[in-house]
Amino acid sequence: MDPQQSQPCKGAAYPTKYRRNQPRSKNGCLTCRSKRKKCDETRPRCTSCVRSNQTCVWPSKDEQESPPSNSVGNTSDSTSSTSERKRSPNEDPQTAISDLNLAMESLSTTSDTQIFQRFFFDWATSGNTSGGYTMSWFANLFQIYTNASIDSLVHKSIHALANASYGQRFNSPEALTKGNKWYGRAIQMLKVKLLSINDSSSYCDVVSAITLLGIYEGLMHESIALEGSWVSHMTGASTLLSLRGQDKIIESPAEFEVSAVCFLQMIYGSFLNGQAPPIPWTSVNKLALPKSPAFYAHIELIYEAACQFAEWRTALLDYDSDEGLDRLSDVARKASILDRRFEEWAESAPESLRYETDPLPLEPHPEWVQPLINSPWRPLNYHTYSTLMVQIIWRFYWMARGIINQALLFTYDILRERKGNTDPSIPRRTDIEDQILSFTDLLCESCVSTFVTISKGDPQMEAEKVPTLLGYLILQVLPALGLFHEQVVFTGVDAFGRREWVAKMKHFLRVNFGIAKGITAIPPSHVGKIPIQTWGLPDEFPRGSK
Repeated sequence: MDPQQSQPCKGAAYPTKYRRNQPRSKNGCLTCRSKRKKCDETRPRCTSCVRSNQTCVWPSKDEQESPPSNSVGNTSDSTSSTSERKRSPNEDPQTAISDLNLAMESLSTTSDTQIFQRFFFDWATSGNTSGGYTMSWFANLFQIYTNASIDSLVHKSIHALANASYGQRFNSPEALTKGNKWYGRAIQMLKVKLLSINDSSSYCDVVSAITLLGIYEGLMHESIALEGSWVSHMTGASTLLSLRGQDKIIESPAEFEVSAVCFLQMIYGSFLNGQAPPIPWTSVNKLALPKSPAFYAHIELIYEAACQFAEWRTALLDYDSDEGLDRLSDVARKASILDRRFEEWAESAPESLRYETDPLPLEPHPEWVQPLINSPWRPLNYHTYSTLMVQIIWRFYWMARGIINQALLFTYDILRERKGNTDPSIPRRTDIEDQILSFTDLLCESCVSTFVTISKGDPQMEAEKVPTLLGYLILQVLPALGLFHEQVVFTGVDAFGRREWVAKMKHFLRVNFGIAKGITAIPPSHVGKIPIQTWGLPDEFPRGSK
């Protein structure tokens, strides 16, 4: 570990502060008053409402005498809908910038404005790598914010995440306090909505809020308890997705983008806990871009792996009888076939989905990156990906194959002990171990690549110039990576150096990006009967465990 690293305490150096160039409205429409922005008082719809596609509401004669509300934070928690503008890939960027500027006018203080400017930099940009379709929801966060009414669930959720992200990264108690208040309001509103789901009309808002609050909890909550995490929200999200139906979802860019993010999170959860995906493949397959065969094949494989893990976990919970052992052997055989299909996919992947590999340079690197480089064990290489989507594809690929082989290793030992032999289709133990080491090392290379590629050629680059999103995406693999090294006993290989490097990465994310979940570790005593990821955990994990 490198405890000598200090957490930055100053505010973000850029983007530059937004400055209001128009006075706030006092006599305009109620919509402009609620957002504390200039209204040109054109009736029946003012220019601002036309531009931002808002409902333009005018006060009655009596209401005109009442003063406007003091701040955004004092708004009601009641639900209010705004007409949602469908985005197109060719939307005029100047219009988007104008809408963002208008949204900024609703912020009541200079510190709020700075927090939101930092929020859009941290979560709506991706450094020197484009996002790709699976990340397009993040790139459109500023549009999601400008389209949300001030008393909506999405508005509260964005304020919660914006303040928490700033507070965690720049050590701001004031921002953390605000974030916690907004989070409380958002969670309460989300619970009410999820308890009263009877149609899919609020699909986009609710699923966007679930995504935002899931990220908030990844930043703020060090506990691995299932309560107050993505897991506790996925049931509601999957119910809404089923109600909405993928045919409607793919017609709306906004719904499609947030569904892609949520779908991958569902798969990740199934990988980790060995539970079947909450939605059948036929209900989500169109989200996997059928017109892009290689991408579609990859998503289909990781979905199939998630289903295979659920079947495997069930077999491992009951293999005492001969019938149970035969069932376990059959599951392992099918998993070996699936592993080979993954390998075939990688060999035939088109150039657009490939990445470049180069030896990891020892210097020069910015000081904040050096703990990941100057380590007794470190990754040998780093990768260059064309988009974040390609990076995520390969991380899921290595994670899926790593878990397949981890489960194969555990199953191999059971079958050897109970039956004296294994199915010939199951690889040898040493080959399985080599596979696990290979995939975990590739995951480590992918993680360190995030910071090496963005700071390459600029040893003076500061950590605050790296969007938080890039660090957060590592959380998709970091828990699994840590568990591989904790749970697998390799023959003739000491995994201590790798475990220490993963621990450094967790500390690195906490110190430089404020990601509290990064330092979470699952004690080996809690893995239960099945030491494969969290497959062995009971349905109710002890609350508050660290």
